[in-house]
Amino acid sequence: MTEEVSDITSMLIPNNEELFLIPKIAPKRRKYKSVLELVQEYFHVNDKQAGLLQTVFVCSYMALAPLFGYLGDRFSRKIMIILGVSLWSMTTVAGSFVPPNLFWLFVLLRSLVGVGEASYSCVAPTIIADLFTSDMRTTMLAVFNIAVPLGGGLGYIVGSYVAKAFHNDWRWALRVTPVFGVICVILLCFLVKEPPRGDADGAQMQKRSNWFFDVKQVLKIKTFILITLGFTWVSFALGSLSWWGPIFLQKAHRAEGGTVDPKDKSNVALYFGMITCGAGILGVVLGSEIAKRYRKYNRRADPIVCGIAILLAMPFLFCVLLLAKDHQILTWIFIFIAETLMCSNWALISDMLMYIIIPTRRATASSIQIFIMHLFGDASSPYIVGQISDYFQQGADDKLTPWIALRNALMITPFVATVGGAAFLFAAVFIIRDRRRAEQTIESLRPSNDYGLTEKD
Repeated sequence: MTEEVSDITSMLIPNNEELFLIPKIAPKRRKYKSVLELVQEYFHVNDKQAGLLQTVFVCSYMALAPLFGYLGDRFSRKIMIILGVSLWSMTTVAGSFVPPNLFWLFVLLRSLVGVGEASYSCVAPTIIADLFTSDMRTTMLAVFNIAVPLGGGLGYIVGSYVAKAFHNDWRWALRVTPVFGVICVILLCFLVKEPPRGDADGAQMQKRSNWFFDVKQVLKIKTFILITLGFTWVSFALGSLSWWGPIFLQKAHRAEGGTVDPKDKSNVALYFGMITCGAGILGVVLGSEIAKRYRKYNRRADPIVCGIAILLAMPFLFCVLLLAKDHQILTWIFIFIAETLMCSNWALISDMLMYIIIPTRRATASSIQIFIMHLFGDASSPYIVGQISDYFQQGADDKLTPWIALRNALMITPFVATVGGAAFLFAAVFIIRDRRRAEQTIESLRPSNDYGLTEKD
């Protein structure tokens, strides 16, 4: 009896050690989700509809680039950039107030973000070209182009953590990032003075020729055609890899026999974004520095550096596609190397465009390049790769086939990028001649009058 009472007492006394063996209920951890996943839940849309957000952005950005190229060669570029950044900021904030039943309005606002970006992407490099020359111009264009991977990476990280801080409310991600746009507008208004077109080249030029004549003259420049084609084919590869890369790595893990939980899925996307950001920055810096040093020995250095870097990246890209299932760490290393080499041409392409095109046609040439690069490059490649992948996995119900199908579809990217690298190398044949012609045109216009220089040729 005493033993029974003792047993009952031991169950009831609070400080009995056995009480501490009772499992405690841990607080429920908040599930991490990307901003895109939160947007999908809010508007109740599927992956196809969510992908439409990127499509309308790229299409509006691409379609309106020629318009802003025309305006950028004729009107105040500073005002265009201020209006563009302001539109981007306002439409981004406005998107955070769209109710769940008006997804079409959110898509429309997303397209207006592309309009805002197109307005300054075409003209900003031309202002840099009118402020600096030679190696300093290359350096400043490299700083400008670093903003692409750096801004993209920071936008992803800041947006994700802001949404998480506000209890997975994705709308706050859209309300915080435009603050940087407002800061840019203030700095532009008070600190930036727009230089005259051609000022750094010693000729202050005014626009007199019509836009169709400008386009015709730009398309006659062989170097411009070749570097645009090279840029387009490299963008085809980078666009499809950036879109399908995280999914490809997740499918590789499934094909190996594992399962991908939501946290790992988010981590793959985050790691891929961080590597892309770091590789983009390193690639721009390395490409610019190598080209500046090589120019001392070879005036054709810029297209040669672009072409060789692309060709060197191809073995690493093939290794990524072949080894992803069995060697994950090695795959991440090869992704970083391949993307670093493939991003090394960004600043050099801008630099080449600035010195083979006369100042009053630079915005037009930039807009044409943007239009072609997006239309036949990163805007279309994800869809093409997706269609090929679907064809290879028709009727399959196992985990291995989807990965093999996507791998086979992505196999076209190294071949397309190789053709792009060859186009850069071929451009080296014409670049000295085309640069000399642009310099001769500028030189012929240097004698000025009270109204400034005109350009009719």
